[in-house]
Amino acid sequence: MVVTADAERRALERALHDGAQQRIAALNTTLALAGRRLDGTCDGDAAELVTQAGEEAKRCLEDLRDLARLIYPAVLAERGLGSALRDLAHRAAGFVEVVETPDARFPEPTELAAYLVASEALSNLGESGDATLGGELRDGELRVWVRGASLTGEQLERLSDRVEALGGRLESAAGDEPHVLASLPAA
Repeated sequence: MVVTADAERRALERALHDGAQQRIAALNTTLALAGRRLDGTCDGDAAELVTQAGEEAKRCLEDLRDLARLIYPAVLAERGLGSALRDLAHRAAGFVEVVETPDARFPEPTELAAYLVASEALSNLGESGDATLGGELRDGELRVWVRGASLTGEQLERLSDRVEALGGRLESAAGDEPHVLASLPAA
């Protein structure tokens, strides 16, 4: 079930990328060209509306890219878990120190489960929060952790099901020392 669901997630991300994202990018280009042609040839209100529409198209494209990344992160598929974790840290609301990431590739369901655990944990990190993110291969297990953040009850339940379906374990603790640790079979 996990493999099938992941394949569907990947297909959905691809459809968003190849369809809607490309159309919005083309719309943005057209609006920019229209704005240049209107510049100085009509009242300021029309040119301003075209500029506003272009800015809204840019925001829409960013939102769609974020959504596609949540569905299935392209960086994970293209460059692996280590790059995907570093990308997560870079985009997090607070400061996230990356201490170690695995360079090896793992089975696609394993990489996606590890990524989703880290992503969900970091989504709970406020703008003023700090966290440490890492991953390593140890004794045949891929271990990914986030110190400084924890999972909510719903997140923990959903992600535990995914991790356990792959033969792994997931733990999360809140309180004075919040942390999340996912241990997954590496092969």
